Amino acid sequence: MGAGPMTPVPGGGGAGGQPPCMAEFTKLQAETDKRGKAAKAGVDKKLPREELCKLFSSFASAIGSWAKFAADKAPTCGIPPNIVQQLKTGSVNIGKTAKQACAAGPMGGPGPAAGPPSLSEALGTARAPTGAAGSGGKPTGTFNTLTGSSIAR
Repeated sequence: MGAGPMTPVPGGGGAGGQPPCMAEFTKLQAETDKRGKAAKAGVDKKLPREELCKLFSSFASAIGSWAKFAADKAPTCGIPPNIVQQLKTGSVNIGKTAKQACAAGPMGGPGPAAGPPSLSEALGTARAPTGAAGSGGKPTGTFNTLTGSSIAR
């Protein structure tokens, strides 16, 4: 019977078998497992990025709370140092995953272009000039040099 990183640690001490802090440890573990399963289900269902951001942020918060509790109560609850280290590592990794899920922005959908504007957008010349200018009805402009000399006009 091996203990994984999400398995409660058997406590030592007290006549009741477990110290009182182990109840809180187990409660935090259950909440973290619940949020982790929700995040995994969201990925499996291919939910929109905004929903995944919420799920992973919630999961990161839960595992962070669990890791903090374990680190603070390790000496009094009998939590082995390797479990505390595993929780800290898991918290950092899930935090990075949550940051990636949230930082990528919305997928698809209409809206302003992501990133800085292109040069043509910044200069306000998104399209080449078209149409007739002047009384002749002939198109003029920089790009109309194929029909004659632009100097002769």
